Amino acid sequence: MNPKTSLLQKNLAFALIISFLIISNACQTTSDKQEANQSNLESKKQAKQKAWDESTPLLQRITLGSEGIIRNVTWGQDMSTIGEKVELSETQPSVGKSYTQFFDDTDLNFVDITYLPDENNKVKGIILNIFLEEQDDVLDLTANFKEYLGNIYGNGRGSAKKIVWKNENTQVILEDVGTPKDPGIQVVFSKIN
Repeated sequence: MNPKTSLLQKNLAFALIISFLIISNACQTTSDKQEANQSNLESKKQAKQKAWDESTPLLQRITLGSEGIIRNVTWGQDMSTIGEKVELSETQPSVGKSYTQFFDDTDLNFVDITYLPDENNKVKGIILNIFLEEQDDVLDLTANFKEYLGNIYGNGRGSAKKIVWKNENTQVILEDVGTPKDPGIQVVFSKIN
């Protein structure tokens, strides 16, 4: 056998083995990343469910559940598929759809829920305007929301009147919008990216 041919065959075999190992490692790395992402998503979902389970009954009534961004609605969901079981607000925004959920029969304790669409009529924003008769109840609810949102989105930034949380696709702003006569807060969920 020609020594050059033998050397060429050895180099070719070596190159094939190295190529196989590189491809095999790349496939394993991709698989590991997919498993890690799946595990991370499941972990976040469990943390969100735990935060919701541990929240107050009023916060649970306002948020409805732990699915989606809030009130079981997801970013990009078609506006026509929002399954609100509360009545439409008396006044509707020029863009989007607004609902009102009353917490009792006084008309003083309620949340206005507004869903904002993008140009394709998909959800890109959710605004909760929450008003309660007593300032102390608003302060308690604000503390509950801070804890709930902190458990989901991590530490927020801001002041006592306005706090902002962010993750990879959502920004949440909790703001005191009340007056002495009408104590309340606004929670704005916005799609980012």
